[in-house]
Amino acid sequence: MIHKLTDTSYIKYLLNKYTTTNAKKKFGQNFLISEHVLNQIIETAQIEPTDTIVEIGPGLGVLTRELCLRAGKIISIEKDRDMLRVLQETILDDTRGAREKTTILEQDALRFNIETINTPYKLVANLPYNVATAILQNFLVNTAHTKHQPTRIAVLVQKEVAEKACAKTGDHNVLSLTLQPFGKPEIIAHVPPGSFFPSPKVTSSILLITPYETPLLPQELTKPYFRFIHAAFSQKRKMLGKSLQQIASKETIIQLLTKANIPPEIRPQELTLEHWLTIASLAGQKGLS
Repeated sequence: MIHKLTDTSYIKYLLNKYTTTNAKKKFGQNFLISEHVLNQIIETAQIEPTDTIVEIGPGLGVLTRELCLRAGKIISIEKDRDMLRVLQETILDDTRGAREKTTILEQDALRFNIETINTPYKLVANLPYNVATAILQNFLVNTAHTKHQPTRIAVLVQKEVAEKACAKTGDHNVLSLTLQPFGKPEIIAHVPPGSFFPSPKVTSSILLITPYETPLLPQELTKPYFRFIHAAFSQKRKMLGKSLQQIASKETIIQLLTKANIPPEIRPQELTLEHWLTIASLAGQKGLS
């Protein structure tokens, strides 16, 4: 008999059988119980039978099972040893074709060597809230100028993270400016707390990121780009001309902003992405990396 992994009674049974506690806060565990949301994630990922999928934090395997039924290969990375025992029953033993398709790694996803993936792949996951931002940066930004970047990212994250990732001019922040040079983010749907067991205190969102084949930010400008962004947003209430004086003299900063046609009294969140790319380019020319 194949049990539904969205059934809270079965979830409680698994937790009682394999763990000494309920969902573990330190691992950001909130188990998806909404079939509708599960289908939305799968549809967003646009999975083909030949796809390789990387999944972070499979937990009880609710998403993993659907991936196994649709994709050609799945690499699931799980840090919690108790969950690995659960996955043996729910995925490897109970799901058709799972043993041949699925590699389950006991590992911290933040230490996973992405360079070991030697084929095009998609990142599809219900990301633990506490590492979602770092995971997105690892898989989208840190791989941007390599052959190891995913072709598509479909993840469930905290609503606040999704909204920050998709922020536009006027509301830009460090996360939006970190991700948007490397891919197009889009919120597909918001997900209420009742879609999980146990229910989190916040709303979640399905976030789609489509990586660019050619990043908007050249590799040689990444250092000045991030240096200027972090300096500006460390004092985001200050005028840009003042906050950037952490990096160079007032005269140099004013010259740079003037050349970029950016008024020095502007606040950092009000600049466009193109403005920041221009600043990085001019900073690179001046050796301010």
